Amino acid sequence: MITHSKSIAVFDSGLGSLSVIRLLRSQISKENIIYFADKKNFPYGEKSTHELEQIMADTIKILISFAPKIIVVASITPSIQILNKIKSMSHIPVMGVSIPLKEASTITKRKHIGIIGTKATIESKQLDEQIKSEVPQDIFVTKFDASEIIQIVEKGIFLQDNNYTSDCLSRILKGMEDTNLDVLVLSSTHLSFIKSHLVSMYPSIRIIDPAVNAVKEIKHYLKSQNILRKSGLGRIRIIVNGDKEEFQALLREMGLSGPVESFEK
Repeated sequence: MITHSKSIAVFDSGLGSLSVIRLLRSQISKENIIYFADKKNFPYGEKSTHELEQIMADTIKILISFAPKIIVVASITPSIQILNKIKSMSHIPVMGVSIPLKEASTITKRKHIGIIGTKATIESKQLDEQIKSEVPQDIFVTKFDASEIIQIVEKGIFLQDNNYTSDCLSRILKGMEDTNLDVLVLSSTHLSFIKSHLVSMYPSIRIIDPAVNAVKEIKHYLKSQNILRKSGLGRIRIIVNGDKEEFQALLREMGLSGPVESFEK
C-alpha cells in the first residue's frame, strides 16, 4: 500500500482527540483517520508516570496493528511528560500536542499569562522546565487546575447545561479577572470544547488552543515527508474501549455520525 494513503491514528482518553480530529478534517480533509478513544483509562491527567507508560505501551501496540502512517497522542499530559518514551515504543512516527507557551509569551502585553490544564500537567516538573526555558523571566505565570471541567466535557454535560459549565469555569478561574492576566493557554485538548464559554466570559483575554498548533505541525510533517494524501475524501474510523452506545450517543450530539466499533483485547 502507498504510504500516503494510510490513515492518521489519533488517540486520547476519550473526547479530547475530537478537537484535533475536527481541525484535521477541515485542514486536510483527504486524510483517513482512525480515532481511538481510550475511555477505559480516562482521565490520563490523574495517572502516575508509571501508569501512563503502561497505558501508552498498550495503546501504541493496538494502534500499530492498524498500520497507520503516523500516530498522534492527542493528549497533553503524556505529550509533555513521556513523549520521547512513547516514540521509542513505535517504529511508526509519533507526534504529540505541546503547550504553546512561546506564542503566549509573544502575545501578552501585560506580562501575565495563565495555563489551564489537568492536575498532572500543571503540577508536572516538565511544565516547570518548559516555563523556565520558553517564558521570559519578566512574564508572570498563573496555573489553574481544570480537572473538574475536563470531567464535565468528557461526560457531555457542557452540551446540555451552559450555566453549570460556566459556574464551574468561574470557580476554577476565580479572581482571574481581577489580575492583569491577558492570555490564557488551554493545556488539555478537552478544553477546546469550552473555548466559546471562555471567550464569552472573559472577552478581554486571548485564548490559545493547542489543537490549532498541533494540526499545523501534523500537516507540515506530512507535507515534508511527502505523505500527504492528495485525492479522495477522507474517512473516519471510530474505535472505543469503553461503553460503545453511550459514546456513540455523545458523538452524535456533537455532530459526528457514523458507526463506533468496540475494541476488546
